[in-house]
Amino acid sequence: MVHSGPSNWTAQATVTASLTAFLFEGFTYNAVYLGRVLPALGGDAKVTPLLIIFNTVWGLALWSYLRTSWADPGAVPEEWHDFVRRVGVALPIAPGMKEWQPGKATMCKQCSRARPERAHHCGLCGVCILRLDHHCPWINNCVGFNNHKYFLLTCLYALLACVVGFVTAAPELVSVTQRLRLAMHGIHDDPPLDPSDEIAFLVFGTLAVFISMFLAPLLYFQLSLAVANKTTIEANYINMTNPFDQGAALQNLAQIFGAPGADWVFPIKPWRLHLDGVSFSSSAEAEKLPLTAGMGGAYPEDVSRDEEDFSYDGKGKNWARAFGDRLKTPLIGEALWRANYHVVEPNRQDLDLRRPSTLDYMLGCMQIDCDGNQKGTFV
Repeated sequence: MVHSGPSNWTAQATVTASLTAFLFEGFTYNAVYLGRVLPALGGDAKVTPLLIIFNTVWGLALWSYLRTSWADPGAVPEEWHDFVRRVGVALPIAPGMKEWQPGKATMCKQCSRARPERAHHCGLCGVCILRLDHHCPWINNCVGFNNHKYFLLTCLYALLACVVGFVTAAPELVSVTQRLRLAMHGIHDDPPLDPSDEIAFLVFGTLAVFISMFLAPLLYFQLSLAVANKTTIEANYINMTNPFDQGAALQNLAQIFGAPGADWVFPIKPWRLHLDGVSFSSSAEAEKLPLTAGMGGAYPEDVSRDEEDFSYDGKGKNWARAFGDRLKTPLIGEALWRANYHVVEPNRQDLDLRRPSTLDYMLGCMQIDCDGNQKGTFV
C-alpha cells in the first residue's frame, strides 16, 4: 500500500533496513564465507552442499518477503460495496466494536462505508483491509487476508536462513574470532585472511543471532494465533469464544494457506482456498441457527428450537450463523453474503425481524465509533 507524509520516510527506512539485512547476510555467506573463509580453512568439500542448502532457504525467505511487501493485503473489494448499495437498508449494519462480531457488517467511521466481518481500518494505508492482522513497518504494508500466508512464510524462512547460516558457519566463526584475538596481540595465524573478510564474517554471525532472537518469538506468536484462527487484533477479544475456530489446527491453517498441498511451502496464491475474505466459515455453522435466534429474533420454520441445538459461549451469547437446513449446496458469492449477513428479503415471512432504518445506522455509528469507543448511550 502507498503511504504519504512523514510516516512514509520511516516506513521506507525500515524497509531499506530489512532488505539491507537480507542482502548482506546472503552476500556475506556466499561471497565471504563460502568463497574465501571456508576454502582458506580447509573446508572446500563443504562449499557445494552448504551453497545449495543456505541459498534454498534464503531465496525462499527473500521471495516471501517481497511477496508480502508488494501484494495487496486485501482491501475491501468494490464488489462488496456494490452489494451494500444494492441491498440498502435490508443489510443490518452494526457499529464497529473491539469484540467478536460474526456475521455482522460494521460501519467504518474513517471510511464512512460498511465493511465485512473481520475487516478493520488501517490508518497508515487509509483503507479497510479484509481480516486485518496488523500493519508491519518492516514490509511497509498491512498483513491481511491476501498476504497473511506470505508473511508467515517470511518469518519462517528468514528464521531458518539465520539458523542455517549461523549453525553451519559456527566452527569457522569461532576460528576467525580466535584469529582476530591473536592478531590484536601481534600474532598472525596461517593461512592469512583479509581482515575485512574476517570482520564482515563476524558481523554476519552477530546479525544472524539478533535477527533470530527477534523472529523466533514473533513466529511463535503468529503461529499460535494462526492455528487458533485469530488475528493479532482478535487476540484481545473476550466477549465470546472464537466463532471462527474450525476445531483443529490444520483446518484453521487451511483458512490462510488453503487445503494442504505442495503450495503451502511457496509464497504463491493458495491453490485451494475456499474463502473470499468477505465471509468466513463459522465453528457454529453445523448448528444452522441465525445470530438472532434466542436473542429477540424468531426462528426459521425448518430449524429446531430444542435447547441442545444451540451453541452458546460462557456468556450466553449465540453466535451461530445463518445457514438453514434448506440449503443443500454450499453458497458462494452474493448468495453467501446475503445468508451470512442476514439480509432481510422483502418476501421473507418466516423471520419477524425489525428492519433498522438509515437513521438507526447513522445514530449507531455516531454514538459508538469504529474502535469501540462509546460516545453516548446506544440503544
